[in-house]
Amino acid sequence: MYYSYSAAQWLLVFYLYCMLGWCFESTVVSVGQRRLVNRGFLRGPMLPIYGFGAVILLHVSLPLKQHPVWLYLASMIAATVFEYIVGVVMEKIFKVKYWDYSKQRFQFQGYVCLRSSLCWGFGLILTSVIHPPIEKLVLGLPFIGLIVIDVLFSAAFISDVIVSVRSALDLAKVLEELDRLREQGAELRQQLSETALVGLTNLSYRVEEAHGEFTEKVGEAKAQLAERVDDAREQLADAKAQLSEKMDDAKEQLAAVHERRSDERRAQTAAAREQLQAKLDELQRRFDERAAALGRTRKSLLRGNPTARSERYTEVLERLKKRLDTHTHR
Repeated sequence: MYYSYSAAQWLLVFYLYCMLGWCFESTVVSVGQRRLVNRGFLRGPMLPIYGFGAVILLHVSLPLKQHPVWLYLASMIAATVFEYIVGVVMEKIFKVKYWDYSKQRFQFQGYVCLRSSLCWGFGLILTSVIHPPIEKLVLGLPFIGLIVIDVLFSAAFISDVIVSVRSALDLAKVLEELDRLREQGAELRQQLSETALVGLTNLSYRVEEAHGEFTEKVGEAKAQLAERVDDAREQLADAKAQLSEKMDDAKEQLAAVHERRSDERRAQTAAAREQLQAKLDELQRRFDERAAALGRTRKSLLRGNPTARSERYTEVLERLKKRLDTHTHR
């Protein structure tokens, strides 16, 4: 035995539960966020997953109405499978998980969780408490009135879906673009850090090199002195004076070379750091401009789904959400 509704009546049932689901979700999330939240993927007051879920539960529940346990299990399984499939498909297409149960206990991949599934299982409450007044309303409408209402709802729903899907696809592109900017910024920061490290390393190397040259010259001078001592001890005093002069000259030459090379290296390092910092500032400016240029619909997608998450663009999405929260509370 099944509900004997016409296609037009089923369509209106779908739309009514979409709106009831939106009222429920928006109320719960608004209380949790302490601000008004237009919950869901669409701009209008509809949550299609509740509409589809209700239709599925109604088809599943009526044949099992006399068997409450089986009714509960069948409703829970059917709705949970549907929620999982919708979540996976939406994330594949839009690169964003618009609802996320990852922080809930007994969840699976963030798409479904035990608490949500237990709520989906109450098909008995749907059929015995919630649906009777809905059924009375739908069946009480004249055919013409039903068709007019369906057409109006369908026009609004389809246009909303088109705009929202386009905005979600655009948002996915924006996230990809911002993530590229983030990666480029990370690379520049790494280069900036390495540039400073290389400068210090080169400076240390130059000091060691100068010390080696100085030691080598001293060794050569000592060797020359030993030879002269062996040949003629009477020239020892002159040799010592010459050695002292050579050592002083060597010190002055090495000091001058070291200072010149240090100045050149510092100048090169400073120039490289300035160039990298300028590129980094430019990337940050482009990131801020692109984030600020998000359209109203794309912003509403993020505001209406505060638990939205992206496996691939986690950092960028969180930065966008924080930015929107900051502007919202100003």
